[in-house]
Amino acid sequence: MAFRPLGCVLIGLLIAGSSLHASAVVTRGGSPPGVNTGGTERSVFETARGDFDLESYRLRETLKLPEGRIEHPVVSASEIMLRHAPPSVVNQGRGKRVAISVLCSAILPGLGELYLYLQSRDNAILARVPVFMAFEGYNWYAYKDNNDKGRDLKDQYVAFADVHWSEERFLQQHPCCSGYGECPDWEFYNDECNGEFDYFPYIPLHLDFEEYYENLGKYDAFVYGWDDWDEMDPTYWTPNRTYYWSLRQDSNKHLSRADDHVMLLIINRVLSMIDAGWLAYRMGSGADRQDGWSLNLHSNRAYPSMAIQYRF
Repeated sequence: MAFRPLGCVLIGLLIAGSSLHASAVVTRGGSPPGVNTGGTERSVFETARGDFDLESYRLRETLKLPEGRIEHPVVSASEIMLRHAPPSVVNQGRGKRVAISVLCSAILPGLGELYLYLQSRDNAILARVPVFMAFEGYNWYAYKDNNDKGRDLKDQYVAFADVHWSEERFLQQHPCCSGYGECPDWEFYNDECNGEFDYFPYIPLHLDFEEYYENLGKYDAFVYGWDDWDEMDPTYWTPNRTYYWSLRQDSNKHLSRADDHVMLLIINRVLSMIDAGWLAYRMGSGADRQDGWSLNLHSNRAYPSMAIQYRF
């Protein structure tokens, strides 16, 4: 008699378990034999789809990939995090990228673009690298070639003038000096012959190297110092003066071209710096190109999906 309450409890638990088992059988396998539910019974574990708004859980995200064939698409987690980072963090990374790319291009045009390509793997950026570097190499070669030729020709016309033109002969044969017998020195010539026929101020070699050799071929007043000037058959353009002037003109032409290539080297460097800085700024601001390869992730269906597309 003392165990009667405990036995009642055990019997109640057995009855409850049998009821739960019968309910599970009905919901999983339909109505039991002999019971007509009219097709309206539904499992308590089944959730109505209409109770959830699947649109609110939809994920649409496009991840930019470099152009070209994609062997193994890889999504950079750092790039995704950067997109959602605070503006201060984004601006800090962008400023560093701009500074590094501009500095690299200042050292060597195209180097800044190469740095940005390693950051983005964008073939459109990589295509700029050989353009800047090839133009840089060509201008350095052209500068050295023209500078060397100009210097060689300059050495030739200087040596030719030293052999075929002399100050002593000039002070003897100039018409003004011949009226005095000869001019004792170049100061006398500059003082006494000023305003006379075929006069031009004489600048000696020790006072101005460039002016001295330029005047010998440029001005008619100095034709009297050439060793092939003939008083019996006077002409301003003697063969020696003509040859000397052609050497000087060729030298100046090559030296001028060398200066032009130096200017092109500066322009190429500036353009590369501007280009690299602008590309780095656009990368940091998220202004990516809309064309090219991209990776699209979708979860608007019962299972996630991934699509690779190319826009042009």
